[in-house]
Amino acid sequence: MRTLGVDLSASPPRTAAAVIEWSAGGAVARAPLLGCTDEQLLKLLSSLREEDQAGVDCPFGWPAAFAAAMSAHAAPQPTWPGRDAQGADDLRALRYRHTDLIVTAHAPRPPLSVSFDKLGAVAARWARLQALLGGLGHSVDRTGAGQVAEVYPAAARHQWGLTLGTVDELQAAAPWLRIAEEARRPYAASRDAYDALIAALVARAIRCRLTAWPATEDIDLARTEGWIHFPGPGTLGRLLDAH
Repeated sequence: MRTLGVDLSASPPRTAAAVIEWSAGGAVARAPLLGCTDEQLLKLLSSLREEDQAGVDCPFGWPAAFAAAMSAHAAPQPTWPGRDAQGADDLRALRYRHTDLIVTAHAPRPPLSVSFDKLGAVAARWARLQALLGGLGHSVDRTGAGQVAEVYPAAARHQWGLTLGTVDELQAAAPWLRIAEEARRPYAASRDAYDALIAALVARAIRCRLTAWPATEDIDLARTEGWIHFPGPGTLGRLLDAH
């Protein structure tokens, strides 16, 4: 099988993709693709085979409360949900998705807000890509139940104890991961490429059911807002042998 990791940015220059090929004998990371355009990403994502999995570092949706507030504000007679609320609860509901709040306890820092930060530009690019993928016959389930799921490399590195964020550290923790020297150099030099590599490893964890999935009561919200898949502690060493 192959796993694809994408570190998405608002524009191509900071967007990277990584592919790992898995077999019983080990895993091989191919050289990263840097400066990925929408056309390149669509080709990569639409070429996934049945056994393949992709992990994309980007919010797949906006907070439900924020979307409702924007819709209400756009009406001829604008309203604003919770505008008379006292305290920070109303603002927090507009700022963070449910999945953001869950992953915060398992990451070195909270995810950025997709509604109140520049991350919204990245999510808008992904929303377009998701629509184009759907037009090509490749629908995306925002819960991660399909071949494309949302990931957060910072949370994965935290769960796996990769505190330095270097290729050397990663290969010491996962000696079965082979990276040729010509591929290793760009992974070491580019944070975007390195995060794409981590995303490709998380994609394997998703396929092996080693990540956090939405609970039954969270499914409907996750289908709208998206769901961050992050691996369990110590699962990096299980990726090669898990199925």
